[in-house]
Amino acid sequence: MRRMRCVVSFCVITLLACCLTARAQEEQSAAVRPASDSRGCANGGQVNPQPAEPAGLGAGFVLDEHLLTDAARDQDYNGGGEVTRSGRSPGFIGRGLDRALGFADQRSCRMARLADLQGAPAHAFAAGLLVFTPRDLNARNVVRGDRPYASLFFVSVGRRYASSDSTVAYDTSLTVGVLGLAAAYDVQHVLHDMTDSVQPKGWSHQISDGGEPTARYSLARQALLANFGAGRGSWRGDSKWTGAVSLGTVTEASIALNARWGRIESPWWAFTPEQDMYVQETQPVPPPLPEGTPPEVFAFAGMRLKARAYDAFLQGQFRHSDLTYGEGDLNPVLGEAWAGVQLRSASGWAIEYLARWQSPELRSGIGSRSFLWGSVEIAKSFR
Repeated sequence: MRRMRCVVSFCVITLLACCLTARAQEEQSAAVRPASDSRGCANGGQVNPQPAEPAGLGAGFVLDEHLLTDAARDQDYNGGGEVTRSGRSPGFIGRGLDRALGFADQRSCRMARLADLQGAPAHAFAAGLLVFTPRDLNARNVVRGDRPYASLFFVSVGRRYASSDSTVAYDTSLTVGVLGLAAAYDVQHVLHDMTDSVQPKGWSHQISDGGEPTARYSLARQALLANFGAGRGSWRGDSKWTGAVSLGTVTEASIALNARWGRIESPWWAFTPEQDMYVQETQPVPPPLPEGTPPEVFAFAGMRLKARAYDAFLQGQFRHSDLTYGEGDLNPVLGEAWAGVQLRSASGWAIEYLARWQSPELRSGIGSRSFLWGSVEIAKSFR
């Protein structure tokens, strides 16, 4: 509970501290919107109508299972988090990376002939950290058969190509970061010191210890399957399927199904629990609810099948790592399932809880265990 209070307090303080700055930046960028590099993969035809793009801030945190799921399954210490800013532009810091993402989107569109990947996209920029450790934090030596220590400090940009009258939407992201920084130990040491937890002793054996750059590009295609229930403002639901690919730090292809039910006001494409790489993909916040609208509240569940070709957190990259695994040591096909609830008010505040399960990544050894972890996301959107 102490750690939960610390995390929630940090989320709220971070969002409040950024609100005024983000709002001022959005008002300024509304007046001067970049004309170049915003059409993504436009083919010169009719551009789909684009919903009003909100400014927003979000903070998401993934925490090891004994805090947010099942205390009896305290088997790993995977965790991390990110802070996201979205709006009419990626902001000053993310502008260069967003241009690189736009270039990658154009090439993806041409190669895959994605005719719907057009129009002015919504933008997002995020910064965050991922941490993985073996089960035994007291071990100073390499724990063979278990997953290695690994960390990633990253920045990321995301784009969403969506239309209010279309049953297809696309999400893309480009992430760059550094594996193997010693600062990952410092972060986990502070957290465990605050909560009187066991201090990790094997960070000198982490993947790419000393630091190594890495990058990842992802593309996801969402398609609406069905709307069911009453109309807007009543209890109803929707379902969709999503096909996705990613190249780089984690290289994989996946197909997912997701459904939700409740008092739903947000577009079907604005909610994407099926798109994650240990933390939620970098994506814009949903449009704000109309003024005077009752709070949006719904439950959701889904599943995903992944075919994974490469995972730098287990296999390393070019730099030497004390413990890595080959392709034959890893399961190439992974299953994933999740469920959760989300609450969002007309004032723009939203909170989401999600529990996620994943099948074992390692084929054998003590590291051949399923993951069960929880995440909390807090967001604020502006009109």
